[in-house]
Amino acid sequence: MLATAFIAALAGHLHTWPCTAGQARVSSTCGTYTVYENRATRSGRTIDLSFIVIKAAHPSHRAIVWNPGGPGASSTASADAVADGGFPRELSALRDRYDVLLVDNRGTGKSAPQLCNFAPADRPALYFMGLWPDALVRGCRAKLARTADLSLYTTSNAADDLDELRAALGYPALVLDGGSYGTRFYLDYARRHPSSVESIVLDGVAPPGLLIIPLEDAKGAQDAVTHVITACRADVACNANFPSLEAHFDALVQRFDRGPVPVPLEDAASKRVNLVRLSKEVFADRLRQLLYDPAGAAYAPFIIQRAYLGDYAPLATMVDMVAQGLSQEVAGGLNLSVTCAEDVPFITESDVARTSASSFEGDLRVRAQQRACRIWDVAPAPASFVRPVRSDAPILMISGTDDPTSPPAYAREALRYLRNARMLLVRNASHGTETRCGDRIIVEFIRARSAKGLDLKSCENEYHRPPFATSMAGFGD
Repeated sequence: MLATAFIAALAGHLHTWPCTAGQARVSSTCGTYTVYENRATRSGRTIDLSFIVIKAAHPSHRAIVWNPGGPGASSTASADAVADGGFPRELSALRDRYDVLLVDNRGTGKSAPQLCNFAPADRPALYFMGLWPDALVRGCRAKLARTADLSLYTTSNAADDLDELRAALGYPALVLDGGSYGTRFYLDYARRHPSSVESIVLDGVAPPGLLIIPLEDAKGAQDAVTHVITACRADVACNANFPSLEAHFDALVQRFDRGPVPVPLEDAASKRVNLVRLSKEVFADRLRQLLYDPAGAAYAPFIIQRAYLGDYAPLATMVDMVAQGLSQEVAGGLNLSVTCAEDVPFITESDVARTSASSFEGDLRVRAQQRACRIWDVAPAPASFVRPVRSDAPILMISGTDDPTSPPAYAREALRYLRNARMLLVRNASHGTETRCGDRIIVEFIRARSAKGLDLKSCENEYHRPPFATSMAGFGD
């Protein structure tokens, strides 16, 4: 990828240059587009949005815009994988006629990134005790606020940025393809710019007004653990290796109920093993995040069993790897700017009681984010943002039955408001649902610009869990 040179420009300035993407060196266009940070006043600071267009083999002046989610993940970071036929695979087949447009939303990637490291590798005592350590949140907020108004880094402003860029690039409409938070972003875009939408693919559906990001995580954590225990019991090898998994997990949780547990963690620089206190808040949520990924979930029975037996090294490795991975993949400041404006202000105490009562995680996740948001201190989104999105656009929604963060119930609820939407439910899949059958369905949907007539039933049982692990060999590869 060619490096970007800094260009001071006024809002509305489009700057492009030729570049290539991937090992295949696919012909592409790199660029920046300048928008006002404050879209309402159209004055003051500007943001150079970074984007890449991977060109279609046979240009038709149509584009698919891909967003990986977060909130806080970079889209342009996916360019090499997309160009080389990696994730998301459906884009490879569609690049015959469609350009692939990758745009870093404001606050992500190379677009004025709001970077906060809430898991600094040299300070595990902080991030093993808190998901958002107060001192790190306070320090990062002070740093970012010197050059940005954090209340302006919202989903709706990013949606308006994208539509302005679309017009500047000359695309009459966009195919919106996204996962996780990307589904919220695209539904809001469709609400704000309905005439700019050709069709929408939503994977791991998190609809505005229906799913509040941290609120359902307690139930999601419990459901995800239950799914793993059930799957292990049904698997001959897993059940033979971990016959008392449910009882041992319950006993492990009870230890954390009594207070933080000392766990051994190897220092990356010195290679010395030190004991670090691990809180239940962090244990519970890092386990939930591990279960996002079926490949990670395959290690959960082994990690739980070893911890129950008093060997906490695999658990410490998992917590550290998940924390470091999130810190590298997601702009932590942008994540708070979005969720502290669009989610946390709309949580009621009755909501917390309802969603946490029957979960091993309890209200720890919600309380941790509420605490971080009090420090982050951004303006709440307007109440209109949390109303369900109504759209007539052709929409294909895909959900995994075992998704711990955006369960399929929310996609079903969204169907009430989306007149031309259909839902593919992938059994045993988690927050990632990609299968070859699902890829084929997505391609058919986008080419037809309609979900009518798609044989969704044929893809429901195409996902297969990876085999359960009996050691940490290969973990994180």
